[in-house]
This record gives sequence, C-alpha cells and structure tokens, in this order.
Amino acid sequence: MNTNNISKMSDKELYLQCRKFGAQALEARRKLEGLLPEVYKRRLYEKKGFNSIFEFAAKLAGLNKEQVQRVLQLERKFEDKPILKEALVSGDVSFNKLARVASIATMENQGDLVEKAKVLPKSALETYVRDIKNENTNASIKPIFEVNSVPGHRIELSNEVNQKLCELQEKGIDINQLLLELLQKREEEITEEKEKLAQEEMHGNTANRQTDKKSSRYINVRIKKVLRNEHGSKCSIPSCNKPSKIIHHTQRFALSHTHDPRYLAPLCKEHHQIAHLVDLKYQEKRPLVCGCAPSLGSYASLKTT
Repeated sequence: MNTNNISKMSDKELYLQCRKFGAQALEARRKLEGLLPEVYKRRLYEKKGFNSIFEFAAKLAGLNKEQVQRVLQLERKFEDKPILKEALVSGDVSFNKLARVASIATMENQGDLVEKAKVLPKSALETYVRDIKNENTNASIKPIFEVNSVPGHRIELSNEVNQKLCELQEKGIDINQLLLELLQKREEEITEEKEKLAQEEMHGNTANRQTDKKSSRYINVRIKKVLRNEHGSKCSIPSCNKPSKIIHHTQRFALSHTHDPRYLAPLCKEHHQIAHLVDLKYQEKRPLVCGCAPSLGSYASLKTT
C-alpha cells in the first residue's frame, strides 16, 4: 500500500484499515504471549542471544517485565486446568481476560469460563466474576444467632419520619410489625399491577395476531413505572449497585411478542450483556417446542428476586 493510495482513502476506509491492522496486531500479540511459557522452559531466549525472557519479549513484542511475569504465573496456575491453559497458549483468549477469571477457575467450570471470556467485554466479565465471588461468600456465611443483618448499610430517615415512628413506638405500637405490613402491602400492590398489565399485554398480543399487526417493541409508561416502583433506579440483580440502563426480556421478545412485566428486569449494561450470553447458551441446549418462549434462559431470570 503506497502513500498515494492512502491519501485517496475516505475517512471511513482509513478507519476500517486501522481497525483491521489493529485487530491483527492484538491477535499476534496474544499468540506470542501464549508462546512465552514454552520459550522460557526451553530457554530459547538464551539460544537466540537474549539475556533474559524479558528482553526477548520486549524486543519482539514490546511487552514489559510485569506482563511477562503475569503470563508465566498464569500458565503455572492453569497447569491443572487444561482448557484454560490451551486458551492461553493458543492465544484464543487474551491474557487480560484469562487473568480476570483465574480467581474463580476450577476443573468443573473452566470450559464455561473460556466461553464467557471469548464473548464478554472485560467490564461484563469482571461483573460476572464478582457475582460468583459474592455467591460463594454469601453461601459460606451463616448469621450469628440466626439474626440476619446487612453490615455497612444504613437507612437514612428524614427527621419527620423518624419523629413519627418514635411517637408511635412510645404509644406502644410495634413499629417493626407496622413497617412489615406496609412493605407487604407495597409488594402485593406491585404484584397486582403487574398481573393486570400482563393481562392487557396478552389481550393486545392476541389482537395483533388476529389482525396480522406487528407487535411494538415500545414498552409503555405504565410498565416502566411499575418496574421502577419495584426495583428503583438500580440494576435488579441483588448484588449489583449500578444504575439500570436497559429493560431486559427474560422471555425473549422475538418469541413472546409481549412486554409481560412479570418477565422484565431492569439491568445495568454489564448484566445485560451477561444475560444475553446466558440466554444464547440456554437456547443452544434447549430445543424450542411449538415456538414457546422459555421461562428461564437469562441471567436476570435466574438471579433477580
């Protein structure tokens, strides 16, 4: 490619060329990183006149000492996990992604981790790893004297609300029971509203089929409102504190053609990416019968409460 050809490129063509060569460079670098453990074992760098494996990697690929050390350490960590080790050595998955899943890797889940590392962005992969760690931590912790508590969380009450609760308590009213009843009533109202909206969605979907009208992907305001009342502004995954960005259909809209609020979950960007990956794997393993939408098959449907 000569200078004249480059100068005649449009901005779009030039950008596409940059992306193409950039991707090729990243792939080549991944594959070289995967070769370093074998180079180190054979001491090939000495045979070729390099003073160390670090000099070898720096001159051939611009890798620094820390990067080389981490690759060698990761290869040793994967010694008893052949699928992960193969992903590293072959360069099929970047070292940075494999390093993120190393802390939760086992013989049993290594294949699944490689699949996720191949398709999930780094931020979503980090979120997935954190969720698994939280699950393992929560499963191993038993409340002392069977009293559940949420350390590090404090409920901020306004002075007015605090005063009214104190007044009720001084009158001998059990404010804990009162609050539980109010919370239960709130949950019942949300459930009732979701059931009502689900019926409306079902009737609308039936009418659309009878008139061959295409179902709209627009989620109406009433459904969005009830979801916000239920989940607030945060992601609906219990362990996640990120703002919700996307309303995810745990029953695939392409199959159900409905926005049933019982199967909608507000998710952050990362959990939405994970949900679609899990949904894809579920569909591969579960043949669809009669075009029915799955009731599971998404991260949200498995993790939300």
